[in-house]
Amino acid sequence: MKHFSGNDTAAYKALAGHWCSTVTVVTVKRKAEFVGSEAPEFDGYTATAFFTVSIDPPIIVVSATNKGSAYAMLSQADHFVVNLLDASQEEIAGAFARPSSERVANWEKFAWQFDASGAPLILGSMGAFSASMRQLVPAGDHTLVLGDVTEIHRGEASVPLMYFNRAYTKPANAE
Repeated sequence: MKHFSGNDTAAYKALAGHWCSTVTVVTVKRKAEFVGSEAPEFDGYTATAFFTVSIDPPIIVVSATNKGSAYAMLSQADHFVVNLLDASQEEIAGAFARPSSERVANWEKFAWQFDASGAPLILGSMGAFSASMRQLVPAGDHTLVLGDVTEIHRGEASVPLMYFNRAYTKPANAE
């Protein structure tokens, strides 16, 4: 085993790339006062930094880079949805991983519907967690966005889309 300084960015990224994550698309409906030509009413971004924090009460967290559009969209919304993508939804993951100016057309390309808060749910996914904003926690060059789960949506899909070693994949034992 080789050892590197905790400040070695290249070593950090290389090892983190070997962490297997499920792929999600985090979606929002912006508050009206933030909607404009640079900020569409509906937006979303592909994320692999998602996890559940608490069962009682149900709390989830996503991570957003402070310099990117993900942080801006989340800070301009009261609610967000974490859509857990199915292995067949790699095209959706790629489309929402693009710059914000290119994501507007996604709402015409993919099937979706509203949750109770008015935020988009991506259809065909494994499911989704709808959440109200609980807290934004600064963490280095990212912000952790905690949400109180308000709705749970179970889809029919059962094989998660995963991200490993800088590529989309699915579990080896998936049918």
